[in-house]
Amino acid sequence: MKMEFIFNKKKLEQTGYKEEQCLNAIRNHFNSYKSKTIKEIGNGVWEGSEEDWNAFGSTARFPYTSWFLKVIEDWYWYVDEGDGLGKQKEDCLQSYYEVKAVNS
Repeated sequence: MKMEFIFNKKKLEQTGYKEEQCLNAIRNHFNSYKSKTIKEIGNGVWEGSEEDWNAFGSTARFPYTSWFLKVIEDWYWYVDEGDGLGKQKEDCLQSYYEVKAVNS
């Protein structure tokens, strides 16, 4: 599985956050799981194995932080859903807003 975080440069500038600061928060999140299989494979891109579901799934808490929604542009989770179609790109940000709308 793989997860990608893309930050909005303009929003970063407007809010005073630095991209590296945001990436460090995500790094700390994944590092806290002490997984040997989670790797940062690119700027804002983490990859892990099937054993890392908890680490990746718990990123659903990010929108409830004080900073995440202020600066995120796109947030994707690439998952093999076992349907024979291979890895599929799921839009986590869209899913968050859909759930929020249902629960409002």
